Amino acid sequence: MTRSLFLRELRLRLRGGGWAASLGLFVLACALAPLGLGRDEALLRAAGPGLLWLTASLSLLLGLDGQHEEDVRAGGLDLLRLSSLPLPVSMLVKMAAGWVSACLPLVLVSPVLLFAFGATPMQGAAGALGLLLGTPALALLAGTIGALCAGVRRGTGLLVFLALPLFVPCLVFGPAAAGEAPGAPLLLLGAFSLQALAICPFVAAGAIRAQTT
Repeated sequence: MTRSLFLRELRLRLRGGGWAASLGLFVLACALAPLGLGRDEALLRAAGPGLLWLTASLSLLLGLDGQHEEDVRAGGLDLLRLSSLPLPVSMLVKMAAGWVSACLPLVLVSPVLLFAFGATPMQGAAGALGLLLGTPALALLAGTIGALCAGVRRGTGLLVFLALPLFVPCLVFGPAAAGEAPGAPLLLLGAFSLQALAICPFVAAGAIRAQTT
C-alpha cells in the first residue's frame, strides 16, 4: 500500500507540472545571476552557493505548493485517515514523493550551476551533496506547512511566509557545504533533515486529522 500511495503521489506531482516550473525557475535564476553580479570571478565564486540555496528554497516552495489540494477537493484526506496505513506514514510518503519530484532534479543540476559560478569539482560535488542532505528537511517542512494550510484559499503566499523562516538553518549551512571545509556543514544539514523526519510527519498528520474531524 505504501508503494501504491507513493506512485500515485509521484504521478500527480509529475502531471501537475510544478516540478518543471520549479526546475526552470532554479536554472534560469542561477543563470541570470552573473549578469547582475558582474564578471568578477572571486565574487561569483563566493556568492554562488548562497544564491544557489536561496533560489532552491524559493523554487521548492513553488514545486511543493498545493501537494494536498487534490486530496482536499476529492476527499482523499478522509480516505487516508480511514486507511490501514498510519496517517504519519501516509504524510511521509506524500512528502517523499514531493521531494523526488521537486528536489531531486535540483540536486542533479546543481553541480553544473556551481561550476558556472567558478566552483572547483570538489566544491561542486560537496555543494550537490549538501543539497542532497538538506533538501529533505525543506520538503518535510514545506509539506507540513502545506498540510496546515490545506483548504485555505490563496495559500501560496501563506506557505512562503511561514516556510522561509524555518529554512534558515539550511540557508546558513548549505552554502558553507560548498566551501573549503564542508565536513561540519554537511553533518549539520543531515542532522537537520533527520530532526525534520522525526517531527514533521506527525505534525502534518495532526493537522490533517484536525481538518477531517
